[in-house]
Amino acid sequence: MEENKIKVSVEVTIEDDNNFIFNILAPQSLDRDMIRSVLVGGVALSIRAEETPKDQAKALRDVIDYLESEFIDPYSFSDAQSFR
Repeated sequence: MEENKIKVSVEVTIEDDNNFIFNILAPQSLDRDMIRSVLVGGVALSIRAEETPKDQAKALRDVIDYLESEFIDPYSFSDAQSFR
């Protein structure tokens, strides 16, 4: 079986006013779902790297809280109701 390696990275610029500018770097051949899968896999590995289950739970909660703060409720859109 042939091994296929890809590289997805995140470049962050911190501006003077403390705004963060994120740039995702990935091969053009990857679609958004694949890029998201790779990035989420990296987040999962960083959570699992925590030493105790309690620390893992806190890291996971921090990630979820951050994501929830970045987006409005996805179920508030009428289109999303059909996916519930």
